[in-house]
Amino acid sequence: MSTVHITQITDLHLGANEQETLGGVTTFESFNATLQASEDQGRADSLLLLTGDLASDYQAGAYQLLNKTLTEKQRQALWLPGNHDDLETMEANLSGFPRVRVYEAGAWGLLLLDSSKVGQPGGHFSEAELRFAEQSLKQLADKFVLVAVHHSPVLVNSTWLDQQQIDNHQRLYSLLVAHGQVKAVVTGHVHQHHDSLWGEIPVYSTPSSCVQFEQHSHDFGLADKPPGYRWLDLHDDGSLDTGVEFLKDFAQQCDRSCAGY
Repeated sequence: MSTVHITQITDLHLGANEQETLGGVTTFESFNATLQASEDQGRADSLLLLTGDLASDYQAGAYQLLNKTLTEKQRQALWLPGNHDDLETMEANLSGFPRVRVYEAGAWGLLLLDSSKVGQPGGHFSEAELRFAEQSLKQLADKFVLVAVHHSPVLVNSTWLDQQQIDNHQRLYSLLVAHGQVKAVVTGHVHQHHDSLWGEIPVYSTPSSCVQFEQHSHDFGLADKPPGYRWLDLHDDGSLDTGVEFLKDFAQQCDRSCAGY
């Protein structure tokens, strides 16, 4: 049996230089610590899946830092944009990692979708993106499918974050169910570990590699939790195993008085 090993890292919020912070945490340092923690777990050869908000405010320097780091570590990586990213700037500066929207490995296909809408924090699929999803699912008709997207299609029970749920998620859901072999959706954006069902499809949301949001909150707030990541093992029979790991020895503490980002 051939298993596809994936490490999902999300919401890096890198700045234009290595010193930039979010909520009191140096995001370049926290990303590197997260990457190292996954490697220490024995996943140095796994496929990296970076699910948006790679930069804090679509700075070219942020993507250049990421490109340099991943190149030096000789990692294979797929990425998609979040609401803090700019696609053209990403493509121009992630030169070692050209955009891949459909990736096939063994019995599996990965479908990477863009849920970002310019100038809006919430999620939305454009008509072009929905057409692309439909076409790609036909291309992957004989594969088990893992879908990756930045925003959540389901509620996470935090009032302010639930206002940013993908507003037309039902249109994608209909396409995924029609395919019949979509096994899960993985997301970022919510800066917390949250597993749920979207109808009959599991949705796995993953902690940020920098700061986490307070769960079940009415308004924005940071949680006293370290950086984290998700691992996934995709098996030939269509089953998958997944889990979330939080860093155990990351020294920096977030500033919980931070009022936004």
